[in-house]
Amino acid sequence: MSVNASKVVVITAQGRSTFSEEQASSLEAHVDVSFGAAMGRLSEDEIVARLGDADYAGLTPRSVPVIKESWVGRLPRLKGIAVFATGADSVDTEYLRKRGIKLSRLPVYSTDSVAEHTIGLLLAMSRKIHLSQDRVRGRVPSEKSVLGWELRGRTIGIIGLGRIGSRVAELASAFGMRVLGYDPYRQSERAALVSLDELLFSSDVVSLHYPAQWRGVAAFGREELARMKPGATLLNVSRCALVDPLSVVDAIDAGTLKGYALDDIFPIGNADERALRQIAEGQILQTGHTAWYSEEVIERGYDCWIDNLIGMATGNFRNPSP
Repeated sequence: MSVNASKVVVITAQGRSTFSEEQASSLEAHVDVSFGAAMGRLSEDEIVARLGDADYAGLTPRSVPVIKESWVGRLPRLKGIAVFATGADSVDTEYLRKRGIKLSRLPVYSTDSVAEHTIGLLLAMSRKIHLSQDRVRGRVPSEKSVLGWELRGRTIGIIGLGRIGSRVAELASAFGMRVLGYDPYRQSERAALVSLDELLFSSDVVSLHYPAQWRGVAAFGREELARMKPGATLLNVSRCALVDPLSVVDAIDAGTLKGYALDDIFPIGNADERALRQIAEGQILQTGHTAWYSEEVIERGYDCWIDNLIGMATGNFRNPSP
């Protein structure tokens, strides 16, 4: 098999050893590829130096968390980027389109893991699992209440009924929850479709499953929190940028929001005394963007990522970013 002349550079935490031998050999059999290792975030100068002769790049959020004009603009040879991610909120897609640079992603590799993680967050918040752990370890006073509540008979409202949201609806139904859904673009048999106002007003738990926008404002803020059922819980396995953090702190302090669980790092956790207190008392739970991280996702993701890179370099573009 002849190797395509296009140059591909892939940057991962451990370089070639990130992949199985079969995966790495498959990529090498189709394209001229070099593997680079980066355990942490690269500076823009380092990114440009590594990708200087690349026609196509395979990048992970760990080493290149933001894809933007300030460094992409210094790479006139670059024709395409394959990201090891589902979302494109960290990518200046408008600039890439202007330059004619293709962008591919991994649309389905983590659906089950993220949906299951959502249920994990729900169980942690409803049964105070994280707070119980802290109480046992002496991090909170022994008299701190860890009284929980059952899922059966409660209502969960799911905003965004794509693959992940629909799977969450299915799993929540298995717990005996009433499932409401809102999505202006999709239908779903897994949830009773209602208006956004009705969902917020009626739900004991609201779970967010839609993408954040590149440098966009928080889509879920003070107004949406005020329309939620008093004492409800908010779940966010998408991105922290979806939700205005100060509004969350205010709502928890006012007692109108029972708790907030996000699969990210709460952005003002170290800068607001109230947020620090709410984190310490288990009202805010943060899992640092680990919802996708499972053995099965790693295997599926690398297979799809390699297919995306081969397709991009050989004229068979796969999984374009919307």
